Amino acid sequence: MAAPVKLRVILGENDSQRLILQDGIPETIGELVQHIKRQCGVEDHFRLQFMDAEFGNEFTNLTSVLEIQDKSTLKLVFDSAPAASALPGGSPPPPCSTPATSWSGDDSSLSFSSLCDTDILSSPESTPSRSSGWPVVFVVPRFPYDCQLQLDKANAAFKESGTLLDPDVRLKTAILDSLAEEIVRYKVYPSDSEFEEVAEALVSSHPCLKEPGSATGYGGWKVSLKYKLANYRRKLKRLGCPEVELNSLTNKPADKCSPAYGVKKPRRAEVNYCPTYPSDESAETLEKIRETLLLEVKKRNNQGTVAAMMEKTFAHRRQEVIRDAPLIADFKTKWPALFCVRELTAEFKRITTVSLLPKFFSQLDALSSKLMKVFSKKGGGQGRKIKSIMIPITQTDAIDVRRECIIKALCVYLNEEPENLVKEYMNTDGESSEAAMMKTTFGIFVIRKEDAEPKDGPEDVGIILEGVQVLDELGNVPLAVGMLFALVYALNLSYPPELRYTFEALQKLIMELDGNRLSKKIQTLKTLLAR
Repeated sequence: MAAPVKLRVILGENDSQRLILQDGIPETIGELVQHIKRQCGVEDHFRLQFMDAEFGNEFTNLTSVLEIQDKSTLKLVFDSAPAASALPGGSPPPPCSTPATSWSGDDSSLSFSSLCDTDILSSPESTPSRSSGWPVVFVVPRFPYDCQLQLDKANAAFKESGTLLDPDVRLKTAILDSLAEEIVRYKVYPSDSEFEEVAEALVSSHPCLKEPGSATGYGGWKVSLKYKLANYRRKLKRLGCPEVELNSLTNKPADKCSPAYGVKKPRRAEVNYCPTYPSDESAETLEKIRETLLLEVKKRNNQGTVAAMMEKTFAHRRQEVIRDAPLIADFKTKWPALFCVRELTAEFKRITTVSLLPKFFSQLDALSSKLMKVFSKKGGGQGRKIKSIMIPITQTDAIDVRRECIIKALCVYLNEEPENLVKEYMNTDGESSEAAMMKTTFGIFVIRKEDAEPKDGPEDVGIILEGVQVLDELGNVPLAVGMLFALVYALNLSYPPELRYTFEALQKLIMELDGNRLSKKIQTLKTLLAR
């Protein structure tokens, strides 16, 4: 048996990762590519280059595995367009299909080309959506020309003599209007801390606007911004903005008709929480595309068409999820194409603008050594349980096993039970395991062979929500955890109370989504990891 080999893989600028090949260098480049996709969580098509010592360590296209050896450096060069078959997990999945779905209706008038035409492929232009989340540093926009002249003159006077400007109603209104428009580019419902960031950025950019007598110098601006955004939302509601309209009193129960009741807004750094329909589309036309999608998803080698239709119907699907909160079984019947790795990762990126698997795996691997160091200092019963969970790492170098142990140990460290996240069964359990899985409302199931070694992969790994098996044949637990995280966003689910800290850690420490607002427990862990 060949000795294990370690390779350095450059994924992008300032982004590299170790690749561990337990059985040595594969016989073909194709097999090597599959290992990279699985361990590094790469989804798109790429070609490989290697660091060529004969040419001053410049990168050269890899044409044979004979060119590389232990501790060689590889570089991924991505194609301009993603391949339909490129998926994490090591092997191309079947078409994004699930067990047959009920279908009725007159399909004679529902041809894909007649409904969608070719504009369905130009999704970035046809679907209005935000392209980025709340900025790390809020940049104050330029104000109308006359207002900007007035502020520039006042800033110069402040710099020279410290004179503060008392803006008149017209100037203050223009400033607040411009700031409101800039805020809505990122979100309609900013948090209190985000209002403070904007107010602070305003007086930093224009110090003449500082408020005398205010402890911060911008307290009044912060309050004014909140009122301005409330008025701006009313304007958006009249214009039919779905993100605001869904919180109108007409959409709330008659006995709980209060503006503060059940406000639906982004709570986990969603960028496109409830987007508007594409131009020239309506609920009726998008529903026809959804009905056609039920037929397209059953065809083989049809991933490109399915992906384009899923992109086109994103706003329609998202509004259904947010407005109606449908049952998982019903939603899976209506949108079977969503329930595969390819489409879930695409949906997650549409919602958050973040690539799920590359971020999830690279950050988990980057923090694994620090996490293990923190875990090792845990004492008592939790410490003993963590040591027991980490034993497989000493028995195999498989990256999937290492990641699985880290995730389970993280649950224990946060005083939560990994069994609530991952439920394991033997392949000999038969009907008893099926009955137990049917009672699961939220979790991952793993079926293993009896007396299996840590290096032996599971027979099956899947996800169950509300007693419905929504995914299977995922191959390993880390990928399943990533897909479960994606499902939480795609279906707008709440974190289960018994796993709230584990998922907060996955969201804010691993995926770095809304990482500035942490619970005390996660803040403590973040501080320990920073040491």
